[in-house]
Amino acid sequence: MHATHLWNPASTPDEVSVRRRQSGTGPQLLRESDASTPPSPTTAASRETRSSGLRPPVPSSCLSRDLYECDYERVRRAHHRSTRSTRPSCRSTSSSERKRASMLVDLDTFQPVPQLADAVPALRQQGQFVNMIRGASEIMLQRCVSYLDPNTNAVSRIDDAVRNSILDQISSYANKSMRTLICAYKSFSEKSDVLEKLEENMESELVFVCLVGIKDPLRDGVPGAIETLRKAGIRTIMVTGDNFNTAVAISKDANIIARDTSDADILKYAIEGKDLRQLSDAQLDEKLKTLCCVARCQPTDKYRVVKRLKFLGNVVAATGDGSNDAPQLKEADVGLAMGIAGTEIAKEASDIVILDDNFCSIVQAVRWGRAVLASIRKFIQFQLTVNVVALIIAFLGSAVFSESPLTSIQLLYVNLIMDSLGSLALATEGPTVDILDHLPVKRNASIITPGMLRNILGMSAYQLLVLLLMLFKGFGDKVIMTPEGLQDEKKIEYRYTSIYNFFIFAQVINEINSRRFNNELNVFQGILQCTLFQIVIVVTVALQCIIMFVPGIRHVFAIFDCSSASAECGNQKLYGITWQTWLIDIAFALGGMIIHFILRLFKCKDEFEVKDKINRTEEIIKESGLENSASVKQVPEENETKVYQRTSSLVLIPTRSSK
Repeated sequence: MHATHLWNPASTPDEVSVRRRQSGTGPQLLRESDASTPPSPTTAASRETRSSGLRPPVPSSCLSRDLYECDYERVRRAHHRSTRSTRPSCRSTSSSERKRASMLVDLDTFQPVPQLADAVPALRQQGQFVNMIRGASEIMLQRCVSYLDPNTNAVSRIDDAVRNSILDQISSYANKSMRTLICAYKSFSEKSDVLEKLEENMESELVFVCLVGIKDPLRDGVPGAIETLRKAGIRTIMVTGDNFNTAVAISKDANIIARDTSDADILKYAIEGKDLRQLSDAQLDEKLKTLCCVARCQPTDKYRVVKRLKFLGNVVAATGDGSNDAPQLKEADVGLAMGIAGTEIAKEASDIVILDDNFCSIVQAVRWGRAVLASIRKFIQFQLTVNVVALIIAFLGSAVFSESPLTSIQLLYVNLIMDSLGSLALATEGPTVDILDHLPVKRNASIITPGMLRNILGMSAYQLLVLLLMLFKGFGDKVIMTPEGLQDEKKIEYRYTSIYNFFIFAQVINEINSRRFNNELNVFQGILQCTLFQIVIVVTVALQCIIMFVPGIRHVFAIFDCSSASAECGNQKLYGITWQTWLIDIAFALGGMIIHFILRLFKCKDEFEVKDKINRTEEIIKESGLENSASVKQVPEENETKVYQRTSSLVLIPTRSSK
């Protein structure tokens, strides 16, 4: 539900109008909270403001066509604002800088709807033409010199007491996470007055009508999503055009700033746009170490924040929905545009379009982005181990025995079939449960981590040791158990078949081990949820059994075959290697899982550093009272406080508040 509060200095607390509308994707008119209450100028002004930014129904006649067509370009140039068409006979000007929208109305030709009928006579007494304006509360209040009493329709001067009362009400709404707008107007008696004012400021000496407080609650799950990103090393910065107090209140509700942060400390984490523009680049870089919220900002401020964050070595993602968000979407490493509320310019400038405009979708994007990188690393670890072992054993066998123990067909099978199935199994695995518990990867990080290198070298060394011992009869006949009566040529063929069989099953175990490349000891975690991985393992084992047992295929793959009782076979029939040799090959292959477990017990240097930095970072956050905030993670090193460069920053630009 969205709630709109209308307030006027002459209103009593019981007369404050509260309007609500159901959340939805399409335009929906506000419902009156009390249908029996007669409409007033306050009601008319409220029709100009929508909490969702939707345009209200426009009267059939506004400014007369001849005045509009002749002088609208002067209006546009004088106000430096873009135009928007509503109906052929009526247009208004708007500015995203301060949520401003204005409309010139010719009251002589104005045909009011019933809800506005009571407001027109009072306005006609003040002039023929009325410039109706809404805008940011602080800016509009500076331009107002009087206010309209909704009970008597009398216009009174705004003295210090009334102005302070309005400011107090603005602060009250802002502290409740409400966005505030002021509706005002200015009357002109004749057309010549309007044309004369075009060269001046048409928004001076305004009449205050009402203060509008718009409550737009956070979506469910946003605070939890921001906390999840914080644990993943991602800092969220809210860059908005809202009032400072409103922005801070929303930041606390969203878990961007700790709820218990005192007013004295709030300036460490929040800043107003005008103050940010006065900072030099060096001062801004220092401020960005703890900055979580920027209020009353302009598009140039958003662009500058993104640019300086990148300069500090952060990986930056920026969200936006408006055309003025295009520069920072382009500048950021990843631009995220809103699919529903976003403009086409924003979508073209972005890299990713969030179809549901939901912040929680960003968390899913981070999870799957990390999963893609993890899948690539898993496959590289698997692929390099296979290729290193196959290359070395083929080279040594050819150098010593003048022939490779692995034939060309066998090597092609390993590269074309096993590698393809392995990549399919490892690359399609979804994000793990703990994938967001790791810190972000450095911008210049190598694709091969020290942990991966440890696993590749360790597993390659183990497989090569077993293969070389089998190749050079290091185990002897008691282990290999070569059948008696075989001639030398058949003995070599038998040994090569055993080598090939072990090599295939060793890669099956290697594929399972490659599911984890960090410090996780349990490589089977989540394997039951990976149906495709299970299918690939079963298919690989089944194909190997077919190669080993089917006669025609055995011949193609140069598998040992003594199915005919010939002299070479010692006048005995043997259908492939014996079951004892099968057990030995599988046992040595399973030994790779034990070796891999032992390797993971020896953590690499960078893994020690990451763990140490995480622990020290959490201690600093707890000491500063920011356990629930997404403030920047700082790590003291050598009596200095430095930004931890592996912490990336996500710049959040709310879809409505930035306009």
